[in-house]
Amino acid sequence: MIDTITISIWCFMFGACTGSFLGLCAYRLPMGRYEPVREGIPTTDTPLSVSRPARSFCPVCKHQLHFLHIIPILSWLALRGRCAYCKTRVPARYTVIEILSGVFATLSYLRFGLTPTALAIFVVVSALILIAFIDLDYMIIPNVINYPGAALGILIGVLSSFAPLDGIIPLDRPFVQSWLESLLGIIFGAGPLYLVWWLYLVIRQREGLGLGDIKLLIAIGALFGYECALLTIFLGSVLGSVVGVILILVKRMGFSTAIPFGPYLVTGTLVYLYDFADVITFLSGASASTIWRAFQ
Repeated sequence: MIDTITISIWCFMFGACTGSFLGLCAYRLPMGRYEPVREGIPTTDTPLSVSRPARSFCPVCKHQLHFLHIIPILSWLALRGRCAYCKTRVPARYTVIEILSGVFATLSYLRFGLTPTALAIFVVVSALILIAFIDLDYMIIPNVINYPGAALGILIGVLSSFAPLDGIIPLDRPFVQSWLESLLGIIFGAGPLYLVWWLYLVIRQREGLGLGDIKLLIAIGALFGYECALLTIFLGSVLGSVVGVILILVKRMGFSTAIPFGPYLVTGTLVYLYDFADVITFLSGASASTIWRAFQ
């Protein structure tokens, strides 16, 4: 019988390979469609697609990469983070995506076992990783990711209301188990952020929050219910505020400087999905004695 360590290694390898594809998507999906907000992001007038060109290529020398040059993590390390042909430095972000995907694939197995729920969770997390990195570069969350997530959540909720969920789609919690859970998740997820967006627009006459963030909360609420949506908003707001203050102090940014909110919402969702109880307890205002005992 295969032991847990062996399965975890295979899960990490599967996740890393998935991460290689996510890195490609993060590069190609917004290319030519949106204007990057971060310096150093290549631009083109011709939108790229995930399938065209079929093979990976260096964005600088345009040389098609050999399959040995795109082995997740190992190729980047072996080539010392540079293109094999023009020696241009390859951003470490692609390897970071591969590592993150490998880690969360392993965590999905360790938390949910070898089940359809674990695979479905990893699919959702892969989409969240993609969202985070696109939002960092372009400050946009593509609808092509948000809309299918929301539709899937509503579908799961509706199907589970008319028959046992394990009889149609064998997905356990944290996925919603009824259409009402999905509906409440959408209301409590999108409602507060939409209210913030509307009030800021009325008072300041400009948007203070992207509609993509609201659509992301619709998808998260539809998939995992109102508890996940509320926790995601809370943790995302706390993390975003802390990072915002740090950026103001370190980089002397103004209070009105826009920062991507998607990565913080993604972090909040990951905390919920993998039940990082210590983090939740700490950020929810645990007593000093409880925190002290945790470190003893």
